[in-house]
This record gives sequence, C-alpha cells and structure tokens, in this order.
Amino acid sequence: MPSEESTRDQAQRRMLVALADSAPLARRRPRALLAVAVFALSGALTGAAVSAAALTADAPNVSRQVPTTAMLSTLVPGSTQLFAKPFIIENGSGPAALDVGPAPEGATELFLSFGCLDAGTHTTSIDGVVSSIFACDGPSLGSGGGRAVIGAGPHTVRVEGEGAYVLWASWSAPAVPPEASAEQSAALADGAVTEAEYREGFARYQQCMADAGYPVDVADAPGPLISYTTSGAAHDSGAEEACYAADFRLIDMAFQAANK
Repeated sequence: MPSEESTRDQAQRRMLVALADSAPLARRRPRALLAVAVFALSGALTGAAVSAAALTADAPNVSRQVPTTAMLSTLVPGSTQLFAKPFIIENGSGPAALDVGPAPEGATELFLSFGCLDAGTHTTSIDGVVSSIFACDGPSLGSGGGRAVIGAGPHTVRVEGEGAYVLWASWSAPAVPPEASAEQSAALADGAVTEAEYREGFARYQQCMADAGYPVDVADAPGPLISYTTSGAAHDSGAEEACYAADFRLIDMAFQAANK
C-alpha cells in the first residue's frame, strides 16, 4: 500500500493515483488504512477517488513541471470509460464555472483533474457540493478522480479561489473491479488469514502484475508485512487495480488489520 505515514478511511484509499508515470507508489499498509500527507482534502469521493494537488514542499514524487490539460488527461486510469468531449479550463484565474450539461447515457461520474500553475488555494465543487480543496505553493500536477453525480442535470463544475490553474473534466464510468479469485476466497473462508496465505496471495498479485507487464518490486519482506512498490503507469493502465482486487485485496486488508 502507499507508504505514507498515518491512516485514512477506505473512501479515500486511492489518493495519490499517478502523480507521474515515473513516480512509484510504495505500498505498506492496507488501502482501508491508507493516509497521505497532503494539503488537498477531498470529500464525497467515489470510484478512483483522489485529489492531491499539492504535497509538502519537500515531499517525494511531486511534479514541479507546469501542468497542462494534456497532462491532466493522462491521469485517467485506463480502466475508466470516458464519454463525449472533455470540458477544459486551459489557463484559469479566479472563479469559473463549467456547464457540463446532463450525464450522457452510461456515465455515472464526472472525472475531474486539477493542476496549479502557480501558488494558490482553490476549491472545486459539483452542483454546489465541494469535491476538493487544493493548496499549492507553486506549479503542481494534481491527481484525478471520479465523483458520483446525482440527478438528471444539467450539472455545473465550479472553481473558486486565487491563483492560476488548469482543469480537465469528463463524464465517465469506472470499471467494475473483478471478483476475488477462488484462491483468495478460500483463504478467507475460515475468517482468518495466516501469514502463509498472505504471502501466497501477494505472490499471485505479483505474478498477475508481471504478466500484465508491470513488475512489482519488493523493498523488504521479513514480515509480517510486505513492503513493495508499483508504478503510476500500472495504475493508469487499470492492471494494478484488477490484479489487486482479484488476488490480494481482501487478504491484504484482513491480514494487515490483524497485524497493525
């Protein structure tokens, strides 16, 4: 799980999705217990729910490259389906609103990606409900996430705050994670996960990732918890989520909850 330093609830477990393809995500804790040291906080998030436009100035894996809307569009996981043309604010400054209309057939979320062009604090909202708060001390490539949207619409995305920014939005539908494999279900059948079952589950996840072309690097494995890293590219492709859900997610969460 991402190797940040405290714990978070499951609704925000997917923060820090693909800050950059070159920035690996180090995982040590179960996603239900994940925390990220960020200034950007998000609420009412679903799906690939992330919102981390700015980290502390000395934090690792922070892009200082001036973001563009093209860069923001690459933050959409490969497993997420997009609908119609995206809505873009290329170089915003101050309050702005995007009329995104009604949801196209099949779309269940709005996928928002935000980036700061200079220092500033911004709030994004959908139909008046705050989705994210961003605080940036300079140019910062943010992360993207899907937000569930209720009602027939039309719908509106608003940005409030100071400082220059870019915003990319698209109607979307998240991929449905695969069901747990038979091996993962069997490991959970008796209500407890042994260390052997935990390590066997990780090995299946690691092999699934390797088969997809995204090797998993194990930083240390003395136990009981395994520390490992994966890439932002693996998440973007959808492979990481699929392999984790099928082979390791339930085992990982159960074992690490019992070994906190």
